[in-house]
Amino acid sequence: MRSSKASRPTVLVLLGALHMVFVAVGTPDPALGQDDTPAAGTGAALPADVPVVKGGFLGLQTAMQVAVQRHPSLRKAHETASAAEAVTDQAKARYYPQLDAYAIQTAGTVRPLSGFNIAGAQNKPTSYVESAGVRADQIIYDFGQTAKRISAERANQEASEKAVLTTKAVVVLRLQQAYLHCLRSTRLVTIAEQTVRERGVIRDQTKVLYEKQLRSKLDLNLITVELRNAEVQLVQARNELRAAFAGLNNAMGLKGTDEYTLEEVSDVPLPTTTLESLIQHGLEDRPELLGSADRIRAAEANVGASKALSFPTISATGMYGVIHFSDAPLNQYGGAHVGQTNLWWGAAAVVSVPLFTGFLIENRVAESVQQKYKEEQKRNDLSNRVVLEITDAYFALQAAQQQVKVEEQEVHTARDALTLARERYRLGLASIVDVTTATTAVLSAEVRLSEAQYAVQANGFALAYAMGKGYRTS
Repeated sequence: MRSSKASRPTVLVLLGALHMVFVAVGTPDPALGQDDTPAAGTGAALPADVPVVKGGFLGLQTAMQVAVQRHPSLRKAHETASAAEAVTDQAKARYYPQLDAYAIQTAGTVRPLSGFNIAGAQNKPTSYVESAGVRADQIIYDFGQTAKRISAERANQEASEKAVLTTKAVVVLRLQQAYLHCLRSTRLVTIAEQTVRERGVIRDQTKVLYEKQLRSKLDLNLITVELRNAEVQLVQARNELRAAFAGLNNAMGLKGTDEYTLEEVSDVPLPTTTLESLIQHGLEDRPELLGSADRIRAAEANVGASKALSFPTISATGMYGVIHFSDAPLNQYGGAHVGQTNLWWGAAAVVSVPLFTGFLIENRVAESVQQKYKEEQKRNDLSNRVVLEITDAYFALQAAQQQVKVEEQEVHTARDALTLARERYRLGLASIVDVTTATTAVLSAEVRLSEAQYAVQANGFALAYAMGKGYRTS
């Protein structure tokens, strides 16, 4: 311990010591990669939002870009990844010195540390002492505790980044499904409008024949009822279209029921390889599985960090400060005077060895081992689910393709039957019931064909998602 005398006032001593600390800890060090700008969240780094015009043209690729930029769940995933990066930086903080500043004002008739110094506990005149300084602590060696903790947090950070890709894949898939649903609803509105027009023509023809007393009132009433039913179906189809556009806006992360002019989706690239090959690609590319592998690595690193707690920790401590006596420290320094100020410093190396922690370390190791086992089982369960999703999407896609061929033939047959029924009715060889039945058959066949065609595209998107490729399309 070393001391020197000074005559600075107490307030200046305290302010000077605190200023020294603030300068030491407040100035960024370029060597440590610091800067004076706050770290921006991942969401702030997203590109400018793509404009969406109400009632304007909205292509599928544009809709996916809007969803990727604006959907709240994806932005939340970005912020979660940023938080994970901050946790990694927290773990790295143990590599840097820890600086603390202190200022103490004491008054009393006993010396500090009297509990450890019997002589210091003797009564003396009331003494007023002010002290200020800094303390620095630095880890020197901890047998890999910090390194393994950083490795674990870095693996968790990488898993969070994979979670962003997982969320993006889900957002893109839901957007694709919502877009196809709007196209399907638009097609159903078109079919319903066509049906209303066709039945309106038949009603007008029947009305003319009825006025010429060539058809009965019953025929006119039947076709009028069928026309009203078609008009009701048209209203329902239009309401479903509005709901579909509301779902599309929601899938893009927007509010409202704005409608847009959509493009017909081009044929979705269909797989040309075997199911086994598709499954293998899915197990390699699904971001959930990649993130699960990162979680397992993090669990392994935590096991090592927990085991390292049993080893010693070597650190260094240094202190520097000033102490000011408002009265004369007669019991400490010979020849001292009132208002004396002393500078002092100290340094030490500390070796900490855990002897007994109440089985804390052992239980932490056991917890880490079980956490690793749990992550491994989660990965196995996820792998099974991925295989099932790919298999379901693959067979659903094949079934939809076959159904399209069947429904195309059904539409052709139904239209021929409708043409024949109209001609027979015009010639008086068939009743109005035959015409309305044929019209209904055409409507049903066209609806089934439309649904089958969009089912092919929807299952193609679902298969791409199951294989871990859907989010790469935007």
